[in-house]
Amino acid sequence: MKKVLITGVAGMIGSHLTDSLLEKGYFVTGIDDLSVGKIDNVKQHFSNKNFQFKEIDILDSQKLESVLIDGEIIVHLAATKKIGEDGSGYHTLTVNTKGTENMLELAKSHGCKIIIASTSDVYGMSPDLPLKEDGDLLLGPSMIKRWSYAVSKLYAEQLAFAYHKEFNVPIVVLRYFGGFSPRSSFSWSGGHLPLFVDAVLKNEYLIIHGDGKQTRSMGYVTDLVDGTILAIESSSSVGQIINIGNDEEMSVVDTAYLISEVANTGKDLKIKFVPFEEIFGKYKDIMRRVPDLTKARRLLGYKPKISLREAIKITVEEHRKKGRI
Repeated sequence: MKKVLITGVAGMIGSHLTDSLLEKGYFVTGIDDLSVGKIDNVKQHFSNKNFQFKEIDILDSQKLESVLIDGEIIVHLAATKKIGEDGSGYHTLTVNTKGTENMLELAKSHGCKIIIASTSDVYGMSPDLPLKEDGDLLLGPSMIKRWSYAVSKLYAEQLAFAYHKEFNVPIVVLRYFGGFSPRSSFSWSGGHLPLFVDAVLKNEYLIIHGDGKQTRSMGYVTDLVDGTILAIESSSSVGQIINIGNDEEMSVVDTAYLISEVANTGKDLKIKFVPFEEIFGKYKDIMRRVPDLTKARRLLGYKPKISLREAIKITVEEHRKKGRI
């Protein structure tokens, strides 16, 4: 039986990944400090003898050492997400760098393969579209706090490759593009799409930063999970950076109208446009974000299966079923 340790297990990707791995016969140890993730996302597995949960902060290296890993794989998903100018850049940088270092040390000491979750944010404002893993990155000024997330994830990537090249730790870096599911955090940290679903169903205003013409490529969580499992099980993924997500590109404002159409509430869509500077100061938003999935297809046989419309429909229906409106 293969064994996997997942950090951030109670988050969106972590909990869905747990579902799939347990179905495939893996033994899963999940850790989470529950600062963002919710125990409800994994409590259905508490009676499963192949699952154990531990409430641990990835910055607590002492407690991490108490997690026995006699298996082969770590999937490091735990992170602090993007922030506005009011958020803590220090906390983002510390969790995403020191936390990753702690997990790489664990992988090194136990001889584990480790999957490091990175982000499409590291591409920054690169004009070279679609975004390729070996392309140049273009980040903004250091004095703008919003870039701390991208910088911390880029540092984590470099650290992973240092451990790979200098200590022979088998690493895989997955650059996830936007993903969502009914388990998404229905707050800003979960991305714009869950927030839009919530607002449409409650007949509230959708808050759009800027004019909404910026594009994103949003994928359903099962596609992200499928790519992660392919990376777990493939030897060709070791030592690689791989884009994972959906390459279906749509503007933020068009996504709002699509959600309204799918939800079919019978009410007019209400949108409030908020200038970027009110949220992010002098940060310039990334205007287009679409992945090149050629490498994922070649190395992993990866192909996203769920269209954006279908993913929205699933999320809307589940949101209604759980009585969140």
